[in-house]
Amino acid sequence: MDKKTLFAVILSVVIIVGSMVVQNIFFPAKSKTAVTAPESSALSKAAEKSKGTVPGKTEGAANTQENIAGNGSVQAATGFVEPLRENLKEKEIVVNTDYFRIVFSNKGGVIRSLKFKRYHNTDGSSVEMVLSGKSGRYPFNIHFGNYNAKDDLNTIYRYKQLSESKWEFYKKYISPSGIPFVLRKIYSFPPHEYMMQLKIKIENSINEYPDLDFNGFAYSLEFGPQIGPHYNKLDGRNEYRRFMYYAGGKKKNVRVGKNSVHIQNKRVTWTAIIGKYFTVIAVPDATPYQIVYDTKRIAGIKDRDSLFFTRPVIKSSKSTDTYKFYIGPKKRDILSLYNNPEKNYYRIADLHFEEVVSASILIGWLANIFKFLLELFHRIIPNYGVGIILLTLLIKLVLFPLTHKSYESTSKMQALSPKIEELKAKYKGKPEQLNKAMAEMYKKEGVNPLGGCLPMLLQLPVFFAFYSLLNNHFALRGAIFIPGWITDLSAPETIWNFAPFTIPMLGWQNLRLLPFIMLVSSFFQSKVSQAPGSSSGGQMGNMKMMTYAMPLIFFFILYDMPSGLLLYWTTQGILTVVQQLYINKLMKRKKDDNSGGTVSRKVKRRR
Repeated sequence: MDKKTLFAVILSVVIIVGSMVVQNIFFPAKSKTAVTAPESSALSKAAEKSKGTVPGKTEGAANTQENIAGNGSVQAATGFVEPLRENLKEKEIVVNTDYFRIVFSNKGGVIRSLKFKRYHNTDGSSVEMVLSGKSGRYPFNIHFGNYNAKDDLNTIYRYKQLSESKWEFYKKYISPSGIPFVLRKIYSFPPHEYMMQLKIKIENSINEYPDLDFNGFAYSLEFGPQIGPHYNKLDGRNEYRRFMYYAGGKKKNVRVGKNSVHIQNKRVTWTAIIGKYFTVIAVPDATPYQIVYDTKRIAGIKDRDSLFFTRPVIKSSKSTDTYKFYIGPKKRDILSLYNNPEKNYYRIADLHFEEVVSASILIGWLANIFKFLLELFHRIIPNYGVGIILLTLLIKLVLFPLTHKSYESTSKMQALSPKIEELKAKYKGKPEQLNKAMAEMYKKEGVNPLGGCLPMLLQLPVFFAFYSLLNNHFALRGAIFIPGWITDLSAPETIWNFAPFTIPMLGWQNLRLLPFIMLVSSFFQSKVSQAPGSSSGGQMGNMKMMTYAMPLIFFFILYDMPSGLLLYWTTQGILTVVQQLYINKLMKRKKDDNSGGTVSRKVKRRR
């Protein structure tokens, strides 16, 4: 595209966008709005009587910003107002269950905080699953209309506790045509369950269904704007957020770009927002909801990953929509409880929540073997760092016969380096004769030129299996190896954080010790792997590459990797050095024996 065409396209876009902005400012489109309900003295008295009777511990109302989400969409009604003019105050209700500490708010009838009682951060604080920042948005917001409509955030709901495990928030509204209805949110947190239930009830007392029809949608239920726990950044490795759904017996990853929206009309068994160690899995009822995955930026929070269920038009005077949400750890033993109706409160089966736990098709089996062995070592010595070292030693012992032959082959190849250079000089410009002569030499010396590649080929699947294990095994989260230094084997260790300063290009804000230990051991490993005189002639460049470049490359690649992975890589490097020193000693002894035998034979011939 030439410059003139590009300029014309840009100018056209500016004109179109500018005209739309001017039109929205000076000639705003008319949208459906709600009608204020007439006040009722009886209702007012009832409301006045209910003041200050909220069960549970009440905390001071948080100062939240009004959300101005939505971009001027006219697809949904806004401005539904309180039918009663009493001065209802914003309150927070603190509820404790077996697994959660929940903070409800009667402003919007949402959950402002949901913390685990059994899972903690490295600083000892409870893991928080609601990340709202300063956005003013919270899980279970209701939008009248589609997902892009303005939230119903200013409405103060009435509240009552129905039982030990049920809490209700309800509010009376008037539809755009004047039909009254009550919106109820009924939360259920059963004992000993990570799955909660939310019922959205819309009821009309005059046997007419409210005309909540905004371009085919009645309301949207949001879980967002972000799930916990807290993180520094989403790097796709140490922490991430992903969308997934399960339908027809198969899981499907939903790829949503940054600041984008993905709309899906397919019915699903469940859909999820997945983090590294925790997840939220939403199970809708049989209603044909439109599902929306939203990462569009909003004020007050850096990263957004929201999930919406948009409900079709309601065609009855009373409707109840039931949603279930698993909010918990990505542990297979817990997730698989929802495959057996005898093992969960709701008596549901075959949900296959364990599909949210990522596993490689090619090396998943190997990672599972490592996991079994690691847990076995942990039962013997309750320290996962020691377990990783023992597992690395075991792997070295199992692979020793193969790697020993390979290292011997490598050492022989390095010893033959001077002869190879002689052959190259002798048959310069004669590649066929050179290849034939080298093949004869390899056969005579009993050397396989490809034998030295085997150790690296064996290490690669082991390395990736270890990475898969250390990056997904829930038990390693917060596992301490050396107190005060390596306090979480699932995350990088740090000896000095120099933020806000950032190393240019690399983006590092932490000084880590383990990568430097790994670098030194890798240099030493490369050094001892070279036979004397092997770096002569044309081999010099290759030796420098192996000695210096490769350890440096791995240093930068692994710098921000989980400390457990670096512990494995460093341990196997040290064990490889020991093994190589042993092989070098054997090779030297064999060489001395051969040279001694040759001298004795020459003496005998002279006699």
